[in-house]
Amino acid sequence: MVLPNPFLSALLAPLREMGVELADVSFNSNATNLGEIVLSIAIRKWNAAVRIALDSLTFIAANPNWQEVPQLVPLFDRISGQVHDVVQAGPVSQTSTLSFHVTPGTMDFGKTTAELVRRDAFGDCVFYGISLHRSDGVITIDKSLRYEGAAFVRLERRFSGDTGFADIARRLYEDEIASLRYLGIPDVPLV
Repeated sequence: MVLPNPFLSALLAPLREMGVELADVSFNSNATNLGEIVLSIAIRKWNAAVRIALDSLTFIAANPNWQEVPQLVPLFDRISGQVHDVVQAGPVSQTSTLSFHVTPGTMDFGKTTAELVRRDAFGDCVFYGISLHRSDGVITIDKSLRYEGAAFVRLERRFSGDTGFADIARRLYEDEIASLRYLGIPDVPLV
């Protein structure tokens, strides 16, 4: 008799409501020790995924639309709660990361980001970005290497272990608005 994986047993019922089947669940096949084992769950309906490792739980939403937040937040909260129930412990801290490209449209990011270009002391290297550090995270704005004339933005913020996804999503949205305003994009909504 084989006992089911406790994470799969606890998560499969709520995930089936999101269209997740056993074919969407995998373990990494190249783990060389227990610390490298990762359970990956694809949530195709929302272009999202969950990765459960020995000491981390990672939620991923690829190309999310802020209108999907009301569906993603409860889903991520529910999965997080199930994992906490299985391991009988919560996280000490959480980190959120949002990365995106901003294409210029009719704007000239060259003018807006001109102050982001710096030469090193020897005049050899050009740096195309800025990092705004704060006690709980960083906002990084760089020249996009993927799209001509675009900017690449990476928002990272740390939270306490008991912070819910609704608060995390709200703060990421605020950081996104702040970075767009820094780029000089007009008509960015007020937070």
